[in-house]
Amino acid sequence: MGSSSSVGARRQRVAVIADAVAETQEHLESSAPGGLAAVRDALVGLGFEPVVLEFAGDPSSWLASLRDGGFDVVFNLCEGLGGQGSEEALPASAVELLGLPMTGARAFTLGLCARKDLVNAHLRAQGIAVPDWAVARAGAPLAWRRYPAIVKPVAEDASLGIDAGSVVHSRAELEAACARGHKTWERLLVQRFVDGREINVAIVGDRVLPHSEIDFALLPRGLPRVVTYAAKWETGSVYDRGTVPRLLGADEARLSARLARVAQAAWAAVEGSGYARIDLRLGERGRLYVIDVNPNADLSPGAGLARQAAAARWSYEELIARILDLAFTTQDPRARQRGARRAAVLA
Repeated sequence: MGSSSSVGARRQRVAVIADAVAETQEHLESSAPGGLAAVRDALVGLGFEPVVLEFAGDPSSWLASLRDGGFDVVFNLCEGLGGQGSEEALPASAVELLGLPMTGARAFTLGLCARKDLVNAHLRAQGIAVPDWAVARAGAPLAWRRYPAIVKPVAEDASLGIDAGSVVHSRAELEAACARGHKTWERLLVQRFVDGREINVAIVGDRVLPHSEIDFALLPRGLPRVVTYAAKWETGSVYDRGTVPRLLGADEARLSARLARVAQAAWAAVEGSGYARIDLRLGERGRLYVIDVNPNADLSPGAGLARQAAAARWSYEELIARILDLAFTTQDPRARQRGARRAAVLA
């Protein structure tokens, strides 16, 4: 690892791009170490020269820094711009336009997966099971009769907008949940709630890491078994204590193999590259449903992907090194050509 990205004896410059608003919000909401500082420190330990470029609202200065910084590769930690998750694909598009190698998924994949309604349709067209869904638009009638259902924003991640009231069992509850959601978002996803086991599958390159299941055993009776915003960001909350990740046991090898196949199929369907986390639910008669494809998974040391990498006996630095190497080996040929033309002009 690291050898594929070697460009002579000098230290490689790595632009670590992130959204300033999102990073500030993460520091305010979580007491755990953040991904930005951890990735930067890991890169230093690996012998690289990381330079953090946070988008603070001025596109021209941010783009100029990225263009003129003499960077060899970009480590993409942008989960949006200006705190807007729907803008997640824009930084990746800029990097691809400059022709720089970049970690993680390409702009196409990021944009597709940011829209839960569109990625659901895309996956289903490829024969991958997803729970039935509809889009609820503010002020528009909604025909929905399947319960229980879950209501969440169409284009947000990190469980934003999801709480105990998001799982509904009647028309009245659905209308109440939509009314709350529409105060913030114009479009909401209404989806059949599969009340079964929830399992996270992590993929790095062509490697599927050990699976992690959300254990809801400590969740108080009566609360829906769902990973809410509080579960991820409010340390010590009822949902934080009641959604405990655990590795699947060796006695579930057949299930693990099925999970890997479905997750890999979903990742291939969205033309994924780099790394990802695929969330699945085990439904009636043992059917597996994809409920989320996250092409830009949290890389904080305490987050799911890092825990699953540790279960594969990778150190955190090794995880970061593998992800960085993939930036070179999976770069889109057209982006590589743009980079070569740009380098020739600057030479």
